[in-house]
Amino acid sequence: MNISSEKSVVKTYNKFSKLPLGSITARGWLKEQLLRNKDGMGGHLDELEPEMIATPFINYTSFKRLPNETTDADPTFAAGWSGEISGTYWAGLTQMAFTLGDQELIDKVTTWVDGVLKHQEPDGYLGSYSPVTNRLADYNPWSANWCYRALLSFYEATGRKDVLNAVYRGLLWFCENWKDHKTDYAAGTIMESMIITYAYTGDQRLVSFCEDFFAWLEIHSPWQNKISQYLSDKFPFASMHAVAYGEAVKHPAVVYCATGEKRLLQASVNGMKKALRHIVQTTGGASSCNEYLSPKGAVNETEYCNFSTFNHSYSWLALTTGEAHWGDEMERCLFNGAEGARKKDERAIAYFTAPNQLRAARNSGMFTPLSDMTVYAPCYFVACCPTQSIRTIPEFIRSMGLIDDNKDLYLLCYGPAEVKAPKIDFTMDTLYPFRDTITLHVTRAENAVLNIRIPAWCKAASVTVNGKVTGLVNAENGYARIDSAIAAGDTIVIRFPMEITITKVDDSDSASKFPISIERGPLVYALPVPEKWTEYPGSPITPLPEGWSWYEAMPDLGSPEPENRYVAYNQAPWARAIDENLTPDQIRVIEHDTDGYVWENPPITLEVPLYHVNNAYVYHAPKTYEFWRSPLEIDGEPTMNTLVPHGCTNLRITYLPRAAKSLT
Repeated sequence: MNISSEKSVVKTYNKFSKLPLGSITARGWLKEQLLRNKDGMGGHLDELEPEMIATPFINYTSFKRLPNETTDADPTFAAGWSGEISGTYWAGLTQMAFTLGDQELIDKVTTWVDGVLKHQEPDGYLGSYSPVTNRLADYNPWSANWCYRALLSFYEATGRKDVLNAVYRGLLWFCENWKDHKTDYAAGTIMESMIITYAYTGDQRLVSFCEDFFAWLEIHSPWQNKISQYLSDKFPFASMHAVAYGEAVKHPAVVYCATGEKRLLQASVNGMKKALRHIVQTTGGASSCNEYLSPKGAVNETEYCNFSTFNHSYSWLALTTGEAHWGDEMERCLFNGAEGARKKDERAIAYFTAPNQLRAARNSGMFTPLSDMTVYAPCYFVACCPTQSIRTIPEFIRSMGLIDDNKDLYLLCYGPAEVKAPKIDFTMDTLYPFRDTITLHVTRAENAVLNIRIPAWCKAASVTVNGKVTGLVNAENGYARIDSAIAAGDTIVIRFPMEITITKVDDSDSASKFPISIERGPLVYALPVPEKWTEYPGSPITPLPEGWSWYEAMPDLGSPEPENRYVAYNQAPWARAIDENLTPDQIRVIEHDTDGYVWENPPITLEVPLYHVNNAYVYHAPKTYEFWRSPLEIDGEPTMNTLVPHGCTNLRITYLPRAAKSLT
């Protein structure tokens, strides 16, 4: 989503805007991943769950009955759930279609958009709730907003005024029919579409609706979605669904774009900084045990929705504040936790994952409310996470470039892509985050000024233009301007030397084991656990067609599997501990020739000295428990072990237990 306007229509206060959807298209490994997703979940979820995903906004369809139930679901409940899932899917697919520049997907999305517009009711209502349902339900504006996100993205890419007008009329329906009614949990998400549409139309009613909503929440909401809560120092665990917090925390900043009220921007910034301190893991995942706000920890789980939602909110804070460090959080989240929860063929994701995970199987979750939410599946019957996963990569790509009021470009994030901005066009060729070099080939430049985010972890960034070293002028807020005139045909090489960081993870709110994580640049590294995948039918609402499956992943102990699993677990390559006084110069960086897909065949690994430990993990336990003691007692001398990027794994040990040579 974006906040963009003609300044002659309305004044907005956001520091930057994103480039219009379609201005940044995928190349390299990013394109390969999106193409895999097109052939996998992205291109087919509407077929796997047609009533829940394909047409709720076209003909009010919804799922009828949940698995293992004997009666149909309440129509209002079903309309909200199906609307959320459907709108999320189409919001992601719309962005994927234009980020790939894929005409087949663009045609598919266009057919959906045309169907949605035909379905709009005469009074302007546009949503998934049929006339026989309760349109004052909390999920009505929540699910409608997901549909509007897709439509506004489509408008941004195509300029079709009928699409913008349909969203505008739908929002005015809520302004009128919800003016004396509010709900306290999910409905406030519609503020995002309200403010974006205000920027296009200048209709103050949309802003007033949001201001009234904040005032109502302040008095009536028991949740952590009030301005006063964001501004406070308190961050109570288990107080709110983590993904709802991740969505709602950006809303004050979004409304700030229309009002310029700095207190609103401060609320979002403070609310997100609290989350980063208390719940966001080294891997970038927001800890969400039982789906609620929970502290950091080796086996504390992240619901996949949070990877998408928090990254989206980071991008909003990047464009409202103008601060580059939000790009660091986006890259951490995407390149590590979000990739580590995806099956590499893009045909399944895990609803819940953790930094340390020896199993992704039924009943292997430590905190999940349902037994099969740590398996890998294309479409759980709670399908929010699969549909959220469709938007994760394209939303990241379209957030790579931001522009200011002078139309100057700011590079927020990095990866292989083609960028078309008002004053400059270029390709960005790179193996980043696996390499430290990014090459821009400029194809057009008109009085172009190029600003680049200097990652917080980088101490010595450098730039050459056509082979000559050029200076970097500090702009502000973590950006630097390339101090050189830029012309078509130029080759700009940006280098961000990556250093190894060894961190003692502060898990004092959960386990107080203080394990060790190892990072290099934007990547977090893990001891990989080889997987043995087993297919099974699962329990989707609609039975999966041939060629689709749910999957369990178990540690592969070799073939044939050893008879004594106790011995095998104690000899396994993941039964390791680390000297907490290890220094970065004791770790070797190994770059590999690129051979195949980067998340299956990592182009970089680390060789790290680790100690063997016995009895760190129980061989017959269904879950990945915390090691009982910390530090762990070891004997012998360390040996070199290979760590790979966390995103290249599905099973792994990312938070390494600390080692002690003797314990009393």
